[in-house]
Amino acid sequence: MCHAAQKVTRFRPLDVQHTEAIEGINAKLPVLVDLDKYAYYREEVGGILFGLFEPVSAPWALDGIPKNFSFGEINPDWDRMMPYLEEAMKRIPALKTAGIHKFFCGPESFTPDLEPIMGQAPELDNFYVAAGFNSLGILMGGGAGKVMAQWIVDGVPDVDVTEIDIARMLPFQNTPKYLEDRTVEVLGFMFEDGYPNKHFKTARNVRKSAFHDRLAEAGAYFGTYAGWEYPEWFAPEGVEPKVEYSWGRQNWFEYSAAEHQATRENVTMLDYSVMGKVLVQGRDAEKYLNRICANNVAVPVGRCVYTQWLNETGTIEADLTVTRLAEDQFLILTADGTITAVQAWLRRHISADAHAFVTNITSAYSVL
Repeated sequence: MCHAAQKVTRFRPLDVQHTEAIEGINAKLPVLVDLDKYAYYREEVGGILFGLFEPVSAPWALDGIPKNFSFGEINPDWDRMMPYLEEAMKRIPALKTAGIHKFFCGPESFTPDLEPIMGQAPELDNFYVAAGFNSLGILMGGGAGKVMAQWIVDGVPDVDVTEIDIARMLPFQNTPKYLEDRTVEVLGFMFEDGYPNKHFKTARNVRKSAFHDRLAEAGAYFGTYAGWEYPEWFAPEGVEPKVEYSWGRQNWFEYSAAEHQATRENVTMLDYSVMGKVLVQGRDAEKYLNRICANNVAVPVGRCVYTQWLNETGTIEADLTVTRLAEDQFLILTADGTITAVQAWLRRHISADAHAFVTNITSAYSVL
């Protein structure tokens, strides 16, 4: 069996199945992944199943998946596939003469950040999602099933789910334009070196603070998180703000060290506009926030309280600050990637008949 994957964004690779066994192939052979050639190979009933990917993939069904489409196939683009197929045959020459039983090319889904989408839907109660496994569903199935089972039964998973929680996703990440732009990059990203400071290049500049132009003029190198462009470090005058990736000390280290030293020894101004901002107001606002927060937020107007929100097990659901703006108004400042989760927690823990109203005002204010 031979599995080849071509343009994948929302879709599953191309399968090629061999009818006869291949000499030297047995079930004890390990899976072979060729990162440089965007391919993987494994034994399958005495033959070989291999998948071919490409660094720049092609979107599919941008206008919507056909209504009755289920486990269906799409026509392979052989002009795109052949260079990768030829490289696969160089890697395993026996593929050149092996009989082919089946080619298969069909859709497969990839998420914008290459992480699964799991957990309770923020907008609905008792509705759980386990999807978006980025071509690794079978491999991750056991662990994903265990986490989801405990999440559903106990209400709280026993592992940190921050990076896979569906509540990390934001509305702009479900727009056709964003998905079309990001989709072409995510597949190749899976095969590249996973430097911890590496960012996607597509679907950028979705959200920028009011100070973005001034940060850029100061030589900022921008990373991206939750759609926001934020400065990771600043290049000195005359130096292009560009990362030279390495597993050793990278080129920006001295620039960042100088900024760190300036902060310790002098004064620096930080742009915190990317932080999520939620306004809770109403005559019952204090009552419910004091029940939700681990710390006491019944403080004088103008006071800021650092607090956590805890679940039934006493573990942390949110880490944030609450500032009292008026007798009946509170401003919550939370991390940029947790804004959806914070709003969902408030919705689930403030009674529907309470005189307390929650508003996301993230884009309305800048923070220094």
